Amino acid sequence: MEITLENGLIMENGVVKSGKNCEGDIVLPEDAKAIAPKAFYNNKKITSLTLPEGLTSIGAYAVSGCKNLAYMLIPGSVTDIGDHGLMKKFESDVGFTHVMENKEYYPLIRCPAGSYVDTFMQQIRQSDSWEDSHGTRHFVEIEYI
Repeated sequence: MEITLENGLIMENGVVKSGKNCEGDIVLPEDAKAIAPKAFYNNKKITSLTLPEGLTSIGAYAVSGCKNLAYMLIPGSVTDIGDHGLMKKFESDVGFTHVMENKEYYPLIRCPAGSYVDTFMQQIRQSDSWEDSHGTRHFVEIEYI
């Protein structure tokens, strides 16, 4: 059964289905176990997202388009992150010489050192690449809790 919470979150069986109507600093309830793909998609009104211990999964593009999302507090219980699940913004620039540069922006990630999320973000940070006439830069900040 789908439930709409006071802060605008829509949940069903422990899964955050939508947060598109949320505003400001959002703290997910303790019974949240997963965030569905695109749950907060394009929500420009959220500024932070705090996930509870026990949440295990963040769906693909969960916070994509949340350009004002300054940080996410993510517990050590998270062990699954979908494609671009933590990316808040993507830009693609084509320069005068037809060189294309892609930029992926992430909110400040607050997580335990050595956690799955830490390893995941370190891999993203290290995946900056440049090949032929295009490149990808990842703007990642991690703060340990």
